[in-house]
Amino acid sequence: MSKKLFENTKLAFELKSNNSLRKSLFLFSIIKYPLIVKLGSILMRLFLKLKLPVTPIIKNLLFDQFCVGLNEKESMMTVKKLSKFNLKSILHYHVEGYESEKSFDECHENTIKTIKSASKNDNVPFTVFKPTGLGSLELFHKIAQGLILNENDKSQLERVEKRFDSCFQACEKYGVKILVDSEESWIQPGVDILVEKFMIKYNKEDALIYNTVQMYLKYKIKYLQHLLSCSKKKLFVPGIKIVRGAYMEKERLRAKRLGYDDPICKNKFETDKNFNNALQFLVKNLKYFNVIVGSHNEESSYLLMDLMKRNKIKSNNKNIWFAQLYGMSDQISFNIANLGYNVCKLLPYGPVEEVIPYLIRRAEENSSVRGQSSRELDLIKKEFKRRRINS
Repeated sequence: MSKKLFENTKLAFELKSNNSLRKSLFLFSIIKYPLIVKLGSILMRLFLKLKLPVTPIIKNLLFDQFCVGLNEKESMMTVKKLSKFNLKSILHYHVEGYESEKSFDECHENTIKTIKSASKNDNVPFTVFKPTGLGSLELFHKIAQGLILNENDKSQLERVEKRFDSCFQACEKYGVKILVDSEESWIQPGVDILVEKFMIKYNKEDALIYNTVQMYLKYKIKYLQHLLSCSKKKLFVPGIKIVRGAYMEKERLRAKRLGYDDPICKNKFETDKNFNNALQFLVKNLKYFNVIVGSHNEESSYLLMDLMKRNKIKSNNKNIWFAQLYGMSDQISFNIANLGYNVCKLLPYGPVEEVIPYLIRRAEENSSVRGQSSRELDLIKKEFKRRRINS
């Protein structure tokens, strides 16, 4: 595979106007500085708490880069545009961290609406929900720690399981697959317990439900081995989305504050190694898994294409997908899709105020020392140069 594949900026940015590219150039020029991102995140939360009119600024800068709309109708416009480039979409009504039963129910209702909408469009084979949009962080934490649940907890858990099951029933009815997004490491085992319970129910012949595995966690290869064992015992067909991870700073700070071993790989090299080991493991055992590889790393993308070729796996094999977030790594998404591989973009949507945690994570991810911003900037500048030459 040519290592120049992702240099094709004409294809990568074909959907972006000059004005849209300028906005992206400005944004990535700012968020490459971690201090600015940290300060901006603090101010953003403060201004929203004080009900200051900052929503238009957030929408024009961060929201429009990383989200596709305020509602489902706006999102479908992006789905249509992407489909012309052989790109599929994962619709995500993106809210998280709710703490009231009313808000959990509202999120559940919107997730069901998204599932129904996805079923009407062949270009939306997947949807997704965030566990903390349907149940409390505290409850998942208690389950993860194996703590004894009181009567109120048990009542909460019953409602959470009903919300999960209702979403999965709707997916089964309407023929849409669903991803369960990841949470922090001290919460995730509680999510895994529930997801595996429902995989046994719904993933009998094929994967309807996909769990998300963050490979910046040292021990996650063992979790994949556990799922392989479940599949071989025919308990269920594991649906897996692997990602590097999105909570690194929070994870390290918590481990230090509470005095337990840091669960995160010690550096980027070890994280990349862990992720690529997972790729090799999953491709080798693809007959037991349905896999989505969520990565903005070009080397991992080349590796996956190479592994598929070496293992004689067709580019359009229905059991394996590439995936990137909207607003990031278009040089990977558009160019791989152009070669006939299965590629999808995750399209978050929802009220601006509700997707703030997601937007902050995207800014933090791009501000890391080896984050995406420098690469994005280089590619945008290259595309501007190409357009000037050809104008």
